[in-house]
Amino acid sequence: MNKNALVGAILASTLGAAVFAHNGATGLVMDRMNGMTAMRDVMRDLAPMMQGSAEFDVRAVQTAATTLMAHAGDNMSKLFPEEPIPAASYAREEIWRDWAEFASLSEDLRTYAMGLAVAAPNALTTPNPSVDLSTDALMVDHSAMQMAPAHEAFSIAQLMGVEPLRETIRTTVPTASGATSETALAINFAMMAADDAFEMVSQTCASCHAQFRRGN
Repeated sequence: MNKNALVGAILASTLGAAVFAHNGATGLVMDRMNGMTAMRDVMRDLAPMMQGSAEFDVRAVQTAATTLMAHAGDNMSKLFPEEPIPAASYAREEIWRDWAEFASLSEDLRTYAMGLAVAAPNALTTPNPSVDLSTDALMVDHSAMQMAPAHEAFSIAQLMGVEPLRETIRTTVPTASGATSETALAINFAMMAADDAFEMVSQTCASCHAQFRRGN
């Protein structure tokens, strides 16, 4: 399956799972539904650009990434205190049974959305590693991102695009003896095509919905 088809399939799953009526929801349930709706709309609007069927707009992508960041990480998880699930809610009890996984996915979404903002100037092209990586070459317009709070894991220079933003992911790999060990993979979002970062956002949303949201 080519990249556009993969992104389309993931996005279709993500948007399909996010289509809902508010069903009289109030309070925190309404707040988190509104947040999910905002993210759904952002993903829907970005999809044509990421699939190459609409003109790529760097500012629009960075603004959309800001919206995703605003509804991810702690801003998402704090809307899910352990409580009886109201009939209006689409949340599943698995959220609280596996809180570490849910919180991790929420933080992954925030990180990958930030990565999408950093990768946005690359559009659909993976940069050539041999190009100039000076400060001037990496500077991007983040004026649309002022509302997004800086996370302590990243320096101001990284958030402004002066230093490449990296995210370390730990993964399990087999060893020669047949056992497994953990290794760290560093992702440099400044050297990533925007649609690749978008795919990471989409996969995170789809994974979260599959595990923690009831209904289709």
